[in-house]
Amino acid sequence: MTEFDKTSAAYWHAKRVEYAYKFAVRQLRRRIAAARIPFRPGGRRWRSALSLRALDRLQAGTLQYRYRGLPMLKSPFEVALYQELLWEAAPRTVIEIGSYLGTSALWFADMLALRGEAGLVVSIDVNPPEPSFTRADIRFLRGDARRLGDVLPPALIANLRRPLLVVEDASHRPDSTLAVLRFFDPILQPGEYIIVEDALVTDLGAAHRFAGGPGLGISQFLAERATRYEIDTRYCDRFGHNVTGNPNGYLRRV
Repeated sequence: MTEFDKTSAAYWHAKRVEYAYKFAVRQLRRRIAAARIPFRPGGRRWRSALSLRALDRLQAGTLQYRYRGLPMLKSPFEVALYQELLWEAAPRTVIEIGSYLGTSALWFADMLALRGEAGLVVSIDVNPPEPSFTRADIRFLRGDARRLGDVLPPALIANLRRPLLVVEDASHRPDSTLAVLRFFDPILQPGEYIIVEDALVTDLGAAHRFAGGPGLGISQFLAERATRYEIDTRYCDRFGHNVTGNPNGYLRRV
């Protein structure tokens, strides 16, 4: 028997100890990252009510979720919440920053079509996908979240049908989140939404991999423009406090 014998009791004991250690480290990182969020509107608690183990199960399922047979990294909470928001806010244009494989753009276009009104999805990525589908109501554009003015000039913005819904799903780093929020701030009108995705990396104990994660960008932006935006808790807290893949990320222009 060698130290690499995976049938040995010693091997599996060592693996259990390793897992327990890594889990404890992630718990600590989760607490530290949440504590470092500098600005909390109304003293709002930043963490999700879900335990780390529950979040791990949720994340595993999210990474396997498919729409029309194509991978789409949306949690079941977002699939439900976005449908309600799309019906209530009735956007005519969705601007998505971060395309991945293009499946979420397809899903947004389908959801807009369910209202029976013409809609458009503009999806922007540094490496736009080449999906297997072609839709007149979806445009994939090449652009950087930190330089959106290059791909979304004022003339293009002026021709988009309102209301707008903006979804920030780029690098999950606070600088790109902040750049997207600041770019759209003078563009959004009262009642329109900008959603920041994946601030859940803080609760997953992984914010350090993303220079602090989107939560830091949200916090800094709200500290700058606290009177112009609100965290819409009807969505963030629908299934429990921040029980969403986008904790504190449903921002409404007021």
